[in-house]
Amino acid sequence: MEFTPIDKLDLNEKIIKIIKRKGIEKLNPVQTDAVNSGLLEGKRLLITSPTGSGKTLIAELGIISHLLSKGGKAVYITPLRALTSEKYTELKDWEELGFKVGMTSGDYDSNDAWLKNYDIIVSTYEKIDSLWRHNPSWLNEVDYFVLDEFHYLNDEDRGPVVESVAIRAKRKNLLALSATISNYEKIANWLNAIPVITNWRPVPLREGVIVEGRKSYQVMFQDETIEIKGNDPIIAYTLYVIEHGGQVLVFRNSRKMAESTAKKISSSMGLLSLSDKELLKIGEEIKDVEDAGSDEKEELYELAIKGVAFHHAGLSRGLREVIEKAFRERKIKAIVATPTLAAGVNLPARAVIIGDFHRYNRKILGYQEEIPIMEYKQMAGRAGRPGFDKEGEAVIVVRNKKEAEKVFKKYILSPPEPIESRLGNESAFYTFLLGIVSSEKKISEDDLKDYSMDTLLDREVVENYVKRGINWLRDNEFIAGDDELVLTKFGKRVADLYINPFTAKVFKDYLTKNEKSCNIAYLHLVAYTPDGPTVSVTRSESEELVDEAPCPLFVEEPDDEDEFYNYVSALKVAMIINDWIEEVDEDVILGRYGIGSGDLRSIVDTMDWLTYSGYNVARVLELTEHYDALHTLNLRVKDGVKEELLDLVKIQGVGRKRARMLYNHGIKKPEDIVMNVEKVKSLLGQKIGEKVAKEAARLIAGAT
Repeated sequence: MEFTPIDKLDLNEKIIKIIKRKGIEKLNPVQTDAVNSGLLEGKRLLITSPTGSGKTLIAELGIISHLLSKGGKAVYITPLRALTSEKYTELKDWEELGFKVGMTSGDYDSNDAWLKNYDIIVSTYEKIDSLWRHNPSWLNEVDYFVLDEFHYLNDEDRGPVVESVAIRAKRKNLLALSATISNYEKIANWLNAIPVITNWRPVPLREGVIVEGRKSYQVMFQDETIEIKGNDPIIAYTLYVIEHGGQVLVFRNSRKMAESTAKKISSSMGLLSLSDKELLKIGEEIKDVEDAGSDEKEELYELAIKGVAFHHAGLSRGLREVIEKAFRERKIKAIVATPTLAAGVNLPARAVIIGDFHRYNRKILGYQEEIPIMEYKQMAGRAGRPGFDKEGEAVIVVRNKKEAEKVFKKYILSPPEPIESRLGNESAFYTFLLGIVSSEKKISEDDLKDYSMDTLLDREVVENYVKRGINWLRDNEFIAGDDELVLTKFGKRVADLYINPFTAKVFKDYLTKNEKSCNIAYLHLVAYTPDGPTVSVTRSESEELVDEAPCPLFVEEPDDEDEFYNYVSALKVAMIINDWIEEVDEDVILGRYGIGSGDLRSIVDTMDWLTYSGYNVARVLELTEHYDALHTLNLRVKDGVKEELLDLVKIQGVGRKRARMLYNHGIKKPEDIVMNVEKVKSLLGQKIGEKVAKEAARLIAGAT
């Protein structure tokens, strides 16, 4: 394994200085292999190596070398917004060389023209895919793409977008960074890139299982077996690792399991001596988080003061940030999480415990399936903190010796599944076709077919899908033309909005044949689309929801069991959002529907985008009544307010609570604020009141 001193690289002194400031004196074996394979000369590379092996620095060197020798712009693409922020912070170091670094994600109905002034742009796959449809001139200047976390190509949800972006990116220069890929030769060949494959990790990883022995639990690795005492394998091993100076990440297959396991661990933490003072401080930080529900904060406070926390998508961003920071600072000793944490956040620990290698299949009720090997590798890859641990340990909890053998064979001794195309369904493929027609403005059927042949799909499958897709898009009035395909006015708006064409079809079909209805009917329709958010619904909830619908819905109750589940899930989302826009207190909403503050934020964000898309579709179809209803709903969903507060929430710094307080005291619009500054200050406090008054004045000035 070769470590290359930074000083030996053929690099500008300023570059070497910036790298050293990051605390790096030598390139590790992964980085050395990349440089030896032509990274600094602009060669197209596919790097596959374990989590935490320094791939970000490879991307930085690739980008800077390219910009210095070729000019143009570079884009760094990640699958998750949290990763985008992380990479943006790291890339900001290079502004010292005169390169401007920008970041964009979300707001798909925009061409982000302001990015023309930036040299390095950090974004998500979805955002870049949507930008291609808008054709901003600056995007033509991008000739170097970093495709991070490229194994997401295999992800059922995000895979189609990653593939769509890769197809366009590989027409320019690219660098793909991925966890281990078993069929790397096929993927490298597809990308026309040189594969750089290594299994080197900065902290060696030991993998094993925990199984119940006669009087204790056995932690079985390939080279040794450790005996640990206790009544529960997860608690016993967690305490063992913490006693030996380590931290632990436990993965469970559901939120409920993550929360209950965290509580069980915390009840045993009294056996360890931890810094009460520091943990109480973290507890207070949790109580101060503004974007979370009271019950969540109370629950996490009780855990944090014992050095434990749970972590899942139901938590608000504020709570997740406090927990992650405390874990990085080694104050919180154990986090129990759902597998999403393994993909989205860089939180290494001495030991990773995988509590379940099965999970429920959402589509088949009551059916459990084994997790993919790739998912296991992602979780196990979090084991070992560089600079703190000599080695990391990843263990899977099994029931008996027979299961231990099976798990060793499947997860520990086998490579991950081969990466395959996820464009092989109508929804994904027709979306892909619409995106190509949008970015090309006009294209012949043959050229569209050639473009589609560039996917990872089998050629025969592509031919079939292209033919059917063009017919479907034409029949549903997204595209027109015979010799050359172009978007219709409707198709162009749908492509720009970055919604699934099947979502647009749902809007079109139901809005054109129905009269105006109540808010719940519109919210239900929006949530019922393929892009709508889903929530879990119990059997008893299903009956209540159907009985509670306050007006006839646009969508009739379906007979099919799966469709009925989607129908009631959409109805529950509609009820949640209706409570939100009627200014029901957040704690009441969370308790009433059994969701977390993170869920509420996610549902609000998605419904904000979809009500916006809905009113834009209604406008292009000239359905005035539906447009008006959806437009007003969209304004209300964004801030969670009744219609009377819409003028006040336009002011920066005024949310639903402050707006209601002002309104109830006779201040109903921005002009009232400017005319009653002292009253506003007495209601909101001196500092906030002054700020709000300035923003109100600015808003009025901008409107005149």
